[in-house]
Amino acid sequence: MSKEEKSQTLSRKEVLEILAESKDLRDLDIRKANLIKVDFSGCDLRNTNFSYANLKEAYFKGADMREVSLWNANLEGADFTDADLEGADLDYSKMRGAVLYRANLRRATLPTELVPREDILRSVKTGCKVGQK
Repeated sequence: MSKEEKSQTLSRKEVLEILAESKDLRDLDIRKANLIKVDFSGCDLRNTNFSYANLKEAYFKGADMREVSLWNANLEGADFTDADLEGADLDYSKMRGAVLYRANLRRATLPTELVPREDILRSVKTGCKVGQK
């Protein structure tokens, strides 16, 4: 993929086409895309920009998401089990119902204005859904 292709914002269709061939989605601009229920499990998503994307019920199991931007994304019901979110920007993201079991959140910016930090950490530890006991 050329630099010009990487610099434009990708659509759902384009993301699914890439996923059909590769698990490497590093450095892509996927802002505002509608990616409900897309399976990114095991993908390399380092430095990908998912700002404002709709990732409701998407799967990120075991994904490498270091330095990813999920700023203001809809992550309701998404599964981040074993995902590496070190340095990720999750600020203003909607996380109700998301599962963060064993996810690495070191240096990640969390949406603590919207969800209590304790709820997020409980999900990391126990696998419960964010916002539910």
